[in-house]
Amino acid sequence: MPTSKRQTRGRDLWNESRSMHDAQFFTLGYVGRSLHEIVVVLREARVRTLFDIRANAVSRFRPEFNKSHLQRFLEQEGICYKHVPSLGVPRKIRVPAINQGQRDTIWPWYDKHVIPGYLGKHLHGFLNSTEHPIAMMCAEANPEDCHRHRLCLELEARGMRGYDL
Repeated sequence: MPTSKRQTRGRDLWNESRSMHDAQFFTLGYVGRSLHEIVVVLREARVRTLFDIRANAVSRFRPEFNKSHLQRFLEQEGICYKHVPSLGVPRKIRVPAINQGQRDTIWPWYDKHVIPGYLGKHLHGFLNSTEHPIAMMCAEANPEDCHRHRLCLELEARGMRGYDL
């Protein structure tokens, strides 16, 4: 499924005030891209570790993005893979919001429950226990349609610089 113009435009708008060259971390979505395209993008950014921040690292429609296959493929390409489900949005929160066309209701929940719960306790380990630079991956092409934009905003509020690939 190719990336739509709206999704590409969303990524461009998100990155408007950001610089890939100044970024200390990256985010990306896999929708509209092949696994090979993802690797090319990660290599261009010199990413050493990919954090899969989906609650469940499974895709019914894109099996190449299932955890075991993705991990094996990335490691063959020299990129470390780590699944961090506690940074994902649980199905019981995600599905009703998306089905009702109210994805934006996820963000306050995420900011209240995940950001302080995970980053408040594990930020140092999250950022220092791996090879850098890192990228945080989820599904959606447009970062503002995905919880990864909430992580990016929080890390930027803490003085770091991000960029969506």
